[in-house]
Amino acid sequence: MSSEPTVDNETIIDDKPKKPKKKHKFLKKLAIFVGIVAILILALGLIFPGLLWTKDLGVSYTKQDYDSFLKKVQYIKDSAPTGSSRDEYKYVYGKTSAVNTEFTSSELTAFANYNRPSYFAVKNVQIRINKDGTIEASGIVNVDYVLNEILGGKFSREQIVKEIPALGILPSNVNLYLNVGGSVISNSASLSLNAVAVQGIPIPDTYVKSSEGVSTVTNGINNLISKSKANTGSSIEKLAMENEKIVLQGKFPTSLTRQKK
Repeated sequence: MSSEPTVDNETIIDDKPKKPKKKHKFLKKLAIFVGIVAILILALGLIFPGLLWTKDLGVSYTKQDYDSFLKKVQYIKDSAPTGSSRDEYKYVYGKTSAVNTEFTSSELTAFANYNRPSYFAVKNVQIRINKDGTIEASGIVNVDYVLNEILGGKFSREQIVKEIPALGILPSNVNLYLNVGGSVISNSASLSLNAVAVQGIPIPDTYVKSSEGVSTVTNGINNLISKSKANTGSSIEKLAMENEKIVLQGKFPTSLTRQKK
């Protein structure tokens, strides 16, 4: 009786050297690299809130807060246009009416975020009124809008970076944080700057709290108020922080319609 060759249950060992799986090694290194970058991004965001994302002020809001804001000011607003530039539209405002009301942090934040076109100069806004009568705000702000509309073209990107090298090259949009006090009475602002940070980097008090710094921002706000009055017919009799709310008195348009040119 002839015997057939058999194979037992032991593992057969192949003595031939196997080629390293280069692709798998590359993917492993890539995964490690991505993990390290993710950790660094998270660490930077925690160390410098506002560097990689806007500083969280802990203000939540809903669509109901937005509707409440509009109801308090008797304001009817059309749906945000889908164009890429404000110049594409004609802004038509309704007649003005008297307003005497107050807003919560959530209502202000909702109004700043809801129903805004893509070209709006400020995004991801949070606004918080504090017990001490100051107001904090954070958001993504278009640099050119701030330089031209608020600061009146007095400063360039190059000048700012030269004075504050830590800011590096200013991108088109930056994460901005503010803590201010003061009020607006009879269309004239009186402000105090307590803290300012750009991309999570605090601006030194020598700039923020200097008389030149305060007057520059105050004049910028007054310039915006003047433009708003000319374009919409609005008038601010009083805007102040009281009891963790914004008190607003004055005359404001009752509607806004944005028409394609």
